Amino acid sequence: MSISIGFDPNFLGEDFMIKVPRLIGQTKIDALNDGEMFHYTHFSLVMNNKRRFLVYGANNVDKNTMKNIRRGDDWHFCERIGVENQIGNELYRNNPWDRGHMVRRRDVCWGSIEEAKQANFDSFCWGNIVLQHGEINQGIWNQIENWILEHEDNYMKKISIFTGPIFTDQDREYCGVDQKLDCGIHIPAGFWKVMFYVNRKRKLRSLAFVIKQDDFWFNEYGKLFKTIENYQVPLNMISQITGIEFEDVLYETNPLFFWGNQFTFTNSISTPEFYSIRDKKDLVIMRER
Repeated sequence: MSISIGFDPNFLGEDFMIKVPRLIGQTKIDALNDGEMFHYTHFSLVMNNKRRFLVYGANNVDKNTMKNIRRGDDWHFCERIGVENQIGNELYRNNPWDRGHMVRRRDVCWGSIEEAKQANFDSFCWGNIVLQHGEINQGIWNQIENWILEHEDNYMKKISIFTGPIFTDQDREYCGVDQKLDCGIHIPAGFWKVMFYVNRKRKLRSLAFVIKQDDFWFNEYGKLFKTIENYQVPLNMISQITGIEFEDVLYETNPLFFWGNQFTFTNSISTPEFYSIRDKKDLVIMRER
């Protein structure tokens, strides 16, 4: 049986193609190999050459064929990315920072048993791992995908996900327990996540989220968010803080507003909108426009 390699843009159906986003500005400049995508079982990665972490991961999730695969401890470097472009285990000792999977391990363990086992192994590539505070890695942030898959509005129990770290010029340097000077490794300011799915009306919909993990995030958006608290945000905001742009039509799939319009004016809605997410009941899934 063949194994599905890489993010599939047509995973939700040919009528709901989700093209991978384009990189702009400094994000494009810092990308490894001009934004090359590295493909694995059910997911793909784009790497940041300067930070040695990923720019983003893109993956597909099929709840209908998920498999319960033992986690294991298969941390490894990907030779295709290059060891010099990844950060290994040296930073994850005696500190609050977890080895945070960006593409979630459980999300890619679907399909045949062969596929699920290979995806499980692939997810432990150091290119998919980022310094992530333990409260994020073990908290609500890791439950959001489940909430969307289980929501009654999700027609096919499938989602396509993009996720990654938020980098800023103020990110503080962290060199592990050895505290080597000028190691060039910085703690990401936070993380973002975007999920696309097809609803029961056969319409493409998206939800976007941000979580801040470090008070060294000083820009206008960082000031809005409390540390280690989950927020649902407009898709436009993800592009503003990451330098990653989706196709124009995809911004219309999000229920939150970034620009003012007649609906927001009439209902006194401030833009850009963002909502604290503490439980699945806090999610804004749809809104009449």
